[in-house]
Amino acid sequence: MRYLAAILLTFGLFCSCDKDDGTISVGLLAEHRGVYINDFYSGGILGNSTLEDDLLAWVDENDFTDIYLYNIGSALGDGLADDLRAFVKKAHNEDPYVKVSFVSAGFGDSFTAIEAYHDGRKDSRPDGIVSEIEFWNGSMNFADDYAPWIDKVNDLKFTPPPGDVAPLNAGITRQFYIGKIKDPGMPPSLTIAKELVMHHDEIFLTNYHSDAWHLSASTAENSIVNKLNLLAQAGMELDKEVNIVILFNVYQMSPSPEIWDYFATTGMDNEFEDAFVEWGAEYDASTDITNKAFLNLKGFGIYRYSDAENARP
Repeated sequence: MRYLAAILLTFGLFCSCDKDDGTISVGLLAEHRGVYINDFYSGGILGNSTLEDDLLAWVDENDFTDIYLYNIGSALGDGLADDLRAFVKKAHNEDPYVKVSFVSAGFGDSFTAIEAYHDGRKDSRPDGIVSEIEFWNGSMNFADDYAPWIDKVNDLKFTPPPGDVAPLNAGITRQFYIGKIKDPGMPPSLTIAKELVMHHDEIFLTNYHSDAWHLSASTAENSIVNKLNLLAQAGMELDKEVNIVILFNVYQMSPSPEIWDYFATTGMDNEFEDAFVEWGAEYDASTDITNKAFLNLKGFGIYRYSDAENARP
């Protein structure tokens, strides 16, 4: 599929958008097309029917299939479970269905609130849980700060409640956001990569460069090529396919490189999937990435909504 995209791009025949016809295209190259909703709670979207409808209309207009919601633990802690249930059902009732993931920053009170919410009514459970635990930074490490979170998510996915014979939501997607596959101060770790591959459903892989629609040629320790090679090796040794979602950064105040202008209608004016199409064509052509048979490029994610919406109102 990526090779077809490269051919179509070469001859100028490919358009990744559906021209905003009121539906999410099913013929686009990326199966997964997601966006982080950073201001879902903090910006007052949750519980405001007009803002919720505006968000879902923008998601539809820009052909996203998945949304990742921030500050869910805070919203639940403030007693907004019913508002959240109503929004999740609203997203699920969209035509087509919009998948909803909750972003989790740890395995403390916030995750306990998510667990309690999840165990409630069947028609408003999340489709996925996204990690937001940067175990590679500061004083954190994989064993203490990430492995327990994996145990929590696995329990949510696989463990039946007392008295039941099946888990409540076996189809929930475990989504792991990864910047570096290592502990702080240590080299990249195949052991950690294997843990991620064994327990993941989708790995969200940061691809933050000033021209991130191109596959970076960098061979630095944390380069995208090196991360892909490490995950592919883990997949090969475990004989397991690794589902990859490539993340693009449009947060203009970010300390990391961003590509807001690439998408902006006032700039280069590209659709959101175009970055993935260009990047995917170079990935296909690259000989620097080995064991590609164990990597499944499911699609892309955009960080983050408030800046993305500003780029393409």
